[in-house]
Amino acid sequence: MVVTLLLAPVLAFFIAYFVKYYAFVGVENPQYTFYHNSNIPVYFFMSVVVALFVGLIISAEEIFRDRKILKRERYLNLSSSSYLISKLTILFSLSAIQTLSFILIGNWILEIPISEIRYWLILFSCCCYANVLGLNISSAFDSAVAIYILIPILIIPQLLLSG
Repeated sequence: MVVTLLLAPVLAFFIAYFVKYYAFVGVENPQYTFYHNSNIPVYFFMSVVVALFVGLIISAEEIFRDRKILKRERYLNLSSSSYLISKLTILFSLSAIQTLSFILIGNWILEIPISEIRYWLILFSCCCYANVLGLNISSAFDSAVAIYILIPILIIPQLLLSG
């Protein structure tokens, strides 16, 4: 759990650092301005990819791990929708924290104004989509290995078709 919470800030640091300083390789006396950074679209693209990846990773094994609990709840005639809503609430909360930490660290390094809340909304919605997709994967397969092998297979078409 701690590893998945630290995944987004660490990725934000590395991506923002390389996006900021890659344009100045071989340049004497580089002076950074956000306006003149030609790598900002790359940063936004990689941010969406990270949001999808992190959302899939944190939710991929949730239902698979709780199969015994779900069987017991079905036996007791408990509501399966309350189980799903509780999972979504926890996952969306984690996604909000992770995307907020990603945005804060990336925007701090790249000197993007904090008032840009729309970047957080885009990343949060992508991460929530990935959470729901991860829950679907988790409920469909009977092996954790198959679930984690399927994650890159789901991300690759999104990368290829992203334009």
